[in-house]
Amino acid sequence: MRKPGNKKDFDHGFWKAMQKDLPPGDEEDPPAHIDLTDDLSQASAEELEQRRRSLLSMLANTEARKQQVLRNRLPALTPGLSIAIKSGPFRDRRASVKDADYIHSRALLDIDGEQEDQWIDFAALAPVHDKS
Repeated sequence: MRKPGNKKDFDHGFWKAMQKDLPPGDEEDPPAHIDLTDDLSQASAEELEQRRRSLLSMLANTEARKQQVLRNRLPALTPGLSIAIKSGPFRDRRASVKDADYIHSRALLDIDGEQEDQWIDFAALAPVHDKS
């Protein structure tokens, strides 16, 4: 990760990114920056509600980003996992994972009806979707 050349540019970029997490407002009147570190003992009910909405918005955006990462993450090829082969000489057959080689992007499979285990590229594999 590279360090920013100018701290002011970094701070501006940070707050610009954080502004996306603020609650939506009028297009003509963008929401003002809300200081979430103030002493709350002197805050009005409106300020407290605005703070609460800002915190909830940030929490919801963080959770949405987390869920997006989880959706994009491929499941681990753990031993015993049933998978389908979508291309190659063993196309349209099911197999069971014996081992995975993440360096060479391949998995050692026990293919139904085959005597020997076979190494198959990750690109040729697909999850099994049982239709129960």
